[in-house]
Amino acid sequence: MNDNSTNNNNQVSHNSSPVNESGFDLKVIIGKFLAFLPYFIISLIISLLIAFLVNRYSTPKFMIRASLLIKEKGASKGGLDGAENFLQGMQLLSTSRNIENEQGIIKSRFMVEETLKQRNFGISYFSKGSIKKNDLYGSQPFFIEIDSNHLQVCKTEVVLDFLSDKEVEVSIEDPGYCFVPKTGELTNSTGLFKKKKYPINQNITSELFSFKLQVLDPRILHNTGVNYSVKLNLFGDLVKEYNGRYNVKTINKLSSILEISKEGEWPEKDKAFIDQLCMSYIQLGLDDKNKVTQNTIRFIDIQLANVSDSLGAVESQLQDFKSYNKIVDLGATGVTIIENIGNLEKLKAEEELRNKYYNYLDTYLRQSNVLDDLIAPSSMGINEPLLNSVLQKLVELYTKKKTLELSFRAENPLLIETNQNLNNLKLTLLENINSIKTASKIVMQDLNQRIGKFETEISGLPRNEQKLINMTRKYQLSDKLYTYLLEKRAEAGIAGAGINPDSKVIDKAVITEKTYPKNSNNYLIAGTIGIILPLLIILTLEFFNNSIHNHSQLQQITKIPLIGNIVHSTKDTALVIANHPKSQVSEAFRNLRSNLNYLASDSKKKVIMVTSTVSGEGKTFIGMNLSSVLAIGGYKTLLIGVDLRKPKIFQDFKLDNSFGLTNYLIGKLDRSQIIQKTEVPNLDVITAGPTPPNPSELIMSAAFKQLIEDYKKEYDYIILDTPPIGLVADGLDIMKFSDIILYVARQNVSKRNYLNLINELYVNEKNKNIGLIFNDVNFAAVYGYGYGAYGYGYGYGYKSGYGSGYGYGYGYGSGYGYGDTEIETKSWWQRFMGR
Repeated sequence: MNDNSTNNNNQVSHNSSPVNESGFDLKVIIGKFLAFLPYFIISLIISLLIAFLVNRYSTPKFMIRASLLIKEKGASKGGLDGAENFLQGMQLLSTSRNIENEQGIIKSRFMVEETLKQRNFGISYFSKGSIKKNDLYGSQPFFIEIDSNHLQVCKTEVVLDFLSDKEVEVSIEDPGYCFVPKTGELTNSTGLFKKKKYPINQNITSELFSFKLQVLDPRILHNTGVNYSVKLNLFGDLVKEYNGRYNVKTINKLSSILEISKEGEWPEKDKAFIDQLCMSYIQLGLDDKNKVTQNTIRFIDIQLANVSDSLGAVESQLQDFKSYNKIVDLGATGVTIIENIGNLEKLKAEEELRNKYYNYLDTYLRQSNVLDDLIAPSSMGINEPLLNSVLQKLVELYTKKKTLELSFRAENPLLIETNQNLNNLKLTLLENINSIKTASKIVMQDLNQRIGKFETEISGLPRNEQKLINMTRKYQLSDKLYTYLLEKRAEAGIAGAGINPDSKVIDKAVITEKTYPKNSNNYLIAGTIGIILPLLIILTLEFFNNSIHNHSQLQQITKIPLIGNIVHSTKDTALVIANHPKSQVSEAFRNLRSNLNYLASDSKKKVIMVTSTVSGEGKTFIGMNLSSVLAIGGYKTLLIGVDLRKPKIFQDFKLDNSFGLTNYLIGKLDRSQIIQKTEVPNLDVITAGPTPPNPSELIMSAAFKQLIEDYKKEYDYIILDTPPIGLVADGLDIMKFSDIILYVARQNVSKRNYLNLINELYVNEKNKNIGLIFNDVNFAAVYGYGYGAYGYGYGYGYKSGYGSGYGYGYGYGSGYGYGDTEIETKSWWQRFMGR
């Protein structure tokens, strides 16, 4: 026997710990973990293997990032200050830009469409090995040119298997849709397409497709084991694929630098998309500026054309008049008058030009719902602070509306509110224009009055001089207006030539990281799961496991002294003492025999009751071997089978159970007739005998008490094998005849709550001569994990008749028995659960 069992059995262990039926024992848990170390290793290996397979065969995903600077408008650009300021005025924009609006524009479906129009994503090229598929964008080893007039299969892959340098096999897995690229008409396919071989250098045509194949890399013709495929993508499908699949955000709150990022499986294609998205956004800003410049120049050109015609006609008339009347120049008085009138008429012409702009602006606002082509007042030299302020608010609100329309439907409450505010602001602006036009009429009346005074002075001059002055006035007025318009057109032209983009690419799209699978993270997670999963299983099972596993648990739930540990028996017989006297089990019983002296030490003749809570805990096994070891030790010993419901001991001793204790108690036999000898020296046995219908009444009879008293005079020890006290009351009745009560708890079989009754008897001082025996202890496993295949229990059957004249008809087995099943060898999870 090992040292642990020897040391534990040399003396009685008094448990002084308070009763505690719950809680974990750290040593038990550590012991379980160590006992389950192979499962931890297996779990860890499986988890790491899964992580390896995920890392090896998953299609990787990458994060693509680019950065874009949104410039502030109005910044000086060297010698182009005037042009920039002029253009800024035409665009009706403030010196700062709404970054959130710019983010919304970049993320809009419109920008996705503009980007995809510039990129050749219409045909996708793939290579596929045994597991993984790769997109070959930018590195495809072949190129196809589709026939735009022929029906083409789309939305599915056309598989190309290069059989040789001259032949390719074409197949289609599921030809769902077809369309004609030239017309864009989409139709359902007419049927299945079987595999077919085609020459590489000729048109590859069927009813579902028609294209030319050009090999760019001849190595694919000999690269067996790799399949290639192409897929024709519809533009609408591409827009759905990319719309909303990338993010736009500022690098920080105070910065106007935007970071554009996209996660995807095909990094080269995503890089191309992000780069083109940045370029399309920049070009959109340039197009808006150019449109404003062109509209302004167009307006000025119309005015120049009108003024130019008038200037040519007036100049011709003036020259003809001078030639006809032989007049070279005006007199001093005429020169003074013409100069004064010229200055006033220049002011009048400029005011009339402004009135034309006001009329244009009024008509534009009433007839158009867009402001993209609106010409700013500053381009016409108009400096009305109130008008400019309202116009600027109107344009900002219109820009907000366009941004919202990119993300929301027309019925969105925020968009409805913005449209209402836009209409209200338009009405305010129209009222402002009417007010300005009214004020302009007053200015025109004043100018006309002042001009009229000088015209009165002209009427006092000679007639020819009057005519010359009037012609000169018209000429100078047209010439000054023409010059003024030419200056504005030149400014607009310079501004258009000096247009710079409002955005700039800081960093082109690059792969910044691999987002999936993350190899190190997967291995870390797998390792954690490989450890935590079995750990959780063990803790869960331990939480629901109510079995007693070791001494420390016994100490937690009872104060009854532990007087013996009976190690697990691997023998094929229950009579271990008689048949295997040198075994560890036999040594354990010898230690138990020594420890009995601690209980009822004042009694020389001892009656020992052996019981348990339920069947299967080994009380009969303990009783037989304890009586054997006492007998072998020289003590005259009597073993009585008091379990009248389920006689058991006769089987192992190979005795006759047709008579026994029951026969004596009902008066059919005297006590000398029921004793049977055994092969063990000094050991006699009284078997239970036939099963009676009233075992409790027989046990409580005076005959049983007298029997015990009589045999105490003849034997040193009387061992009573009693029924389980947790199932029937017989065992409690027998306690009054016993000097010592030995309670048997079996490792990993007995439950914690089983000890409640016997512990109550001990704590309440009803019987202090109680000793605890821990049965079937496996010290080979850490803190107790072994389970014996040997067990005793109490199944029930009726065996009729044990004598005549008793006065009872037997056949009442039902109601007098308690169930019994043999304890079988258990699987690891059953052993763990203590079931």
